Amino acid sequence: MNFSCFCKLLFLSLIYFFLCHSQETAQETSFNFRFANGDSALVRSLDSADVTYLSLNDFLRPLRLPGILNDSTGKIECLIASHLIRFTDKNPFVVITERPSNTASVYQMPTLTIRRYQEYYVPASTFVTLFERIAGKRLLFDPERKLLELRSFISPYDIAGIEIEKKLNGSLITILANKKLGDIETWLKPDGWLFVTITGVTADTTALNRTKPAEAIKKVLAFQSPTSIQLTFRVTSDVVQAEAVNDPASNNLFISLRTRTESERKEMEKKRQEAARLDRGKKRDRWKLDVIVIDAGHGGKDPGTIGVAGTHEKDITLKVALKLGQLIQKDLKDVKVVYTRKTDEFVELYRRTQIANEAAGKLFVSLHCNALPHKPSSKSGFEIFLLRPNRTEEAVSIAARENAVVQMEEGYEERYRKLTEEEFIMITMAQSAYMKHSEQFAECAVGSMAKNLRIKNSGVKQAGFYVLVGASMPNVLVEIGYLSNKKEEQFLSSSAGQRKIAEALFSGVKEYKSKYEQALQEGIENDIQ
Repeated sequence: MNFSCFCKLLFLSLIYFFLCHSQETAQETSFNFRFANGDSALVRSLDSADVTYLSLNDFLRPLRLPGILNDSTGKIECLIASHLIRFTDKNPFVVITERPSNTASVYQMPTLTIRRYQEYYVPASTFVTLFERIAGKRLLFDPERKLLELRSFISPYDIAGIEIEKKLNGSLITILANKKLGDIETWLKPDGWLFVTITGVTADTTALNRTKPAEAIKKVLAFQSPTSIQLTFRVTSDVVQAEAVNDPASNNLFISLRTRTESERKEMEKKRQEAARLDRGKKRDRWKLDVIVIDAGHGGKDPGTIGVAGTHEKDITLKVALKLGQLIQKDLKDVKVVYTRKTDEFVELYRRTQIANEAAGKLFVSLHCNALPHKPSSKSGFEIFLLRPNRTEEAVSIAARENAVVQMEEGYEERYRKLTEEEFIMITMAQSAYMKHSEQFAECAVGSMAKNLRIKNSGVKQAGFYVLVGASMPNVLVEIGYLSNKKEEQFLSSSAGQRKIAEALFSGVKEYKSKYEQALQEGIENDIQ
């Protein structure tokens, strides 16, 4: 005999010893068994290890139900209604045979049948439930008062109740029925709802809706229609299968719910984490700063503002834009640069943000030069604008000058006629999702330009620039200096000055990219958690 067989034999021997010892120490009492006509009888009982047993012999005798003992096999057979029921000594399984169809089924009790001489004792609460299902009668069981009371169980409904009990691999729902059930349809949805539709029956929906949730069932709802009853169960997330079968020993319907095993839960969690990791990567790839759109203001037939010495704004912005783009392409290998123009050509204002959106841009930077109507003037400095309603007269003036270029576009009246102050408010609200990052880039760029340029810092402002309208990304307009200031014009028109401006803006881009992607990573991690 190997060690495994020895352990099994030892275990079975201990169980047998425990059962015998429990029987010997069980306290013998009796229940008063009352009937609807007023008669009564005594039914012996045993109280053992928190389980109350009833004498099956005493129970059957006053009901005049036949009970046949078989000493050689240790079995007792009894006939209740149209069902032959067989109990076996020291065995938890009950064999139930429906006599008209000769269909047999097995019912497992939570504890064993006990035999004392010629008396068979069965677990009281389990037997009472089994008797009610088979006999179609109400049997009151009151262990405190030591009372059994048989009542007529007549219900006007086809379905009168729901019972929920725990099983080893899930839960069992029992639909208590007073007649054979017709067509049954079950549907377990992935969102945690189980629908059971039974046609051609009526139900006590008030009683069903009072069913106390238990085990894998979180909520029970019943809805009666003229042709069917729909039972709706809210189940726990680990329920993976629902199967409905008719109880061959009664009219009841069993719905077996299978829940995930521990290994299945671990595998599911592993898949969830892997999906979260992939989703995190997709989000990171989708929103990472991989495309920067540089817009050189004006161009072609639109020279922009003209400096004291005749410098055209369109030439300065293009040269700075190209230099800035080269720095990005050289130093930030993972970033693509898109230009709204790379040559001296005219591009409509609305088309510039279209180009940015079509390229899936993540940052839109529009470059311009400032000027006052009277030249020369002492006004100087760079400033960065965000798309918001105008706040100051100066902002109104600057925006009006930059926006005036639309008059060079064909059909501009129809295209821009709705851009009233109220419309600008609505537009800026629509772009509020990008405003935080627009502000962050403006702060980075202003800080870098102030640090690296000898040009006055006029700060971050807001105004209603048409060129920023419609950009589905963070966006700013940079006025890099005043062409109406003779000294600043010289700096802006020089190759060295243009390179310094591009380098200062590039430094701001790098700082912003670092902060943006750090915030993006933290945001994605928080979403996953």
